[in-house]
Amino acid sequence: MRYLLRRAAHLVAVLFAVSFITFISMNLLGDPLKSILGPLYADKQVREEARAELHLEGSVPERYVEWVADAVQGDFGRSYNTRETVSAVIGERLPVSLMLMVYAQVLALLIAVPVAVAAAYRADRAFDRMSTAASFVFISVPGFASAVIFLYAFAVRNDLFPARYLDDSFFDRLYSMFLPALALALPLGAVYMRVLRNDMVNTLQEDFVMFARSKGISTFRILTRHALRPSSISLMTVVGIQIGALLAGALVVETIFSIPGLGMQIVRSILQNDYVVIQAVVLVLAVTYVVVNFFVDALHGVLDPRIRAARAL
Repeated sequence: MRYLLRRAAHLVAVLFAVSFITFISMNLLGDPLKSILGPLYADKQVREEARAELHLEGSVPERYVEWVADAVQGDFGRSYNTRETVSAVIGERLPVSLMLMVYAQVLALLIAVPVAVAAAYRADRAFDRMSTAASFVFISVPGFASAVIFLYAFAVRNDLFPARYLDDSFFDRLYSMFLPALALALPLGAVYMRVLRNDMVNTLQEDFVMFARSKGISTFRILTRHALRPSSISLMTVVGIQIGALLAGALVVETIFSIPGLGMQIVRSILQNDYVVIQAVVLVLAVTYVVVNFFVDALHGVLDPRIRAARAL
């Protein structure tokens, strides 16, 4: 419990640092009123009225404290361009991005785990060497490059999948998100496969696995029950770390496939200099990253009793 409380305090500190750096960075870009008002910026009266309306009249530290206090309550302000509440924008687009990222993670694990188990069982044989070579290829190809290839090959050229996001039903969303999710999943799955394969090779040489074999337990049960669980500790850590790469990749892939998630929104906000939306989206992504890593860290104790015992000391 004390360990989790320390981790929670660390989580709060990281979020504070991210929010502060993001807010300061946005303010270093210049006065947002210049892009909002355009030629009217030269009119002092119009400028001051707009500054008061958008709550930009205070100093940077004062505005940061006010912004954080409002953000904690779920109020991120209003878009400079559309005057729509940022909370409404995020509430509409965040579920789409989360669905894409969860979809990609599930595909990555579905690809990585069985391949890693089979490669570890046949270590240094043909299948292991082939899977290793394939993993290096997929790791080397970024997700956005795969997304462009998939879009042309399977949507534009052969019309096997839609080239745009479908929102008519849950299954339509799954269908239209398959290609972007696969593009994100392949490099992730390659990383997961290499990590799990290496851990399982070592685990299969442990004494408790040899003992299980001597008792006549089936190979399938040894691989899935005795070897996979302790070998998944490093995999869970890497899954948490790779959330950052998944978030970054999703922002680009959403734009390629015209998926109305946070990725398209942040690109549009950058082009429109809508700083208040950018600040809120970055904060939401940071919260997602650190919270997922917090739960992954807590999950370690569930998977490995030795870690749980060490934290209790």
